[in-house]
Amino acid sequence: MEKLVDIFCHAIRITDPLSIKIAVGIVGGGIPLLFLSALFILLGELVAEQREVMKAFSYKPTRRKGRTGRRSPPATK
Repeated sequence: MEKLVDIFCHAIRITDPLSIKIAVGIVGGGIPLLFLSALFILLGELVAEQREVMKAFSYKPTRRKGRTGRRSPPATK
């Protein structure tokens, strides 16, 4: 982690102690936050895709044409 902070400070060319503390906060808190944000975005897309799949196969009762109450009486012997 310390090497990552050193690389980050060297990349943006800061040497001030306060700026280094800010850089530590960015590296320590910002990078995991980016990974979590990307994870939540991917999970949201996965849920939306699954919802679309389930909507395509959802049960929809079919309406019958005509009257369904007319049936012939059962045959008696």
